[in-house]
Amino acid sequence: MSSTRMNRRLVVAAGGAAVGTALLLSGCNGDGTANTENMKLSAADALAKTSQKAGRADSFKADLTVTGTGQNKGEVHADGRFQLRPTLKFSAKLDQFSSNGQTVPGAKGQALLTDNVLYAKVPQLARFVSDGKPWVKVDLNQMAQRTGFDLKSVVDQIQQVDPAEQTKMFTGSKDARRVGTETIDGVKTTHYSGTVTVQDALNRLDADARQKVEKWLPKDRANGKINFDLWTDGDNLPRKLVSKASDKQGDSGTVTVLYSDYGTSFKVNPPPADQVGQLSLDGILGGN
Repeated sequence: MSSTRMNRRLVVAAGGAAVGTALLLSGCNGDGTANTENMKLSAADALAKTSQKAGRADSFKADLTVTGTGQNKGEVHADGRFQLRPTLKFSAKLDQFSSNGQTVPGAKGQALLTDNVLYAKVPQLARFVSDGKPWVKVDLNQMAQRTGFDLKSVVDQIQQVDPAEQTKMFTGSKDARRVGTETIDGVKTTHYSGTVTVQDALNRLDADARQKVEKWLPKDRANGKINFDLWTDGDNLPRKLVSKASDKQGDSGTVTVLYSDYGTSFKVNPPPADQVGQLSLDGILGGN
C-alpha cells in the first residue's frame, strides 16, 4: 500500500476520531427570568456581546453534526466535553461517520486528549495497535517527527467548536436580525439569523485563529457566503448554532452545534494501562 493511500487512511481514522469527535443574547436569563436589557440591543450588538461572553467560557459540552452534499456528501456526528484553557483537553466520541451516502466501517470511536497525549479507540486503527489492545496512545509531537503527518494540526481543529470563535466570525454580518424566542433543550433562548461572507468572517479572527480556519476552506472562498442561525440564552451564551456554506459548484456543508454545561469542570482519565497499545507507525507507512 502506498504511503499516500495510507496517510489518507490515517487521516480518516485519526481525523475522524479527533475532528469529528472531534475539525452563537436573549430575552430571558438562564433561570428563565426576563432580561429586558438584552432586548434593547440591536442584533449586531447582541452578537458582539455574545462573542465576548463566550470568550470567557473555558469549558463546555458540545454536540456536533456535520452534513455535506454533492462531492462533500456525508455526515458526521460527535459529542464531547471540551476545555480550551489553560490547556486543551477533551473527552469525545464519534458515533456517526458516513461518506458518499455510506457509513464508513470502523470509523466510529472515542478520543481523549490530556497532557498533549491523544488516546484513541478506533476500530479502523485496531490492526496497527500492538497486542490487540482496544486503545492506542499517540504523542502528537512524536507522530509529526516520525511520519511528517501533523496530527496536532488536526487536533487543533477541535478548537473550532469554540463558541467564542464561531460567534466572532458572525459579527461580520451586515444583515443579522432577531427572529424571535424559542426553547432549546429546556432553556429559553433568542434566535438570530443572518449571512456573512467568508472573507468578512475571517477578518474578525486574530491571525492564529484565521490561519487554522483557512487550512480547511476551499481556495475559491473569495465570493463564498455563510448562512447562520444562532440561539443564545439570557447569560449571553450560545446554545445552538447552525451554519451553512456553499461553493461555486453548488455543493454545501451544514454544521449544527448544541452547547451546554458552560464552566463545568471535568476530568479526562486515560484508559487503564493494560488496555493501551502502541501504534505501529512502521506498519502503517509500510502497508500490507
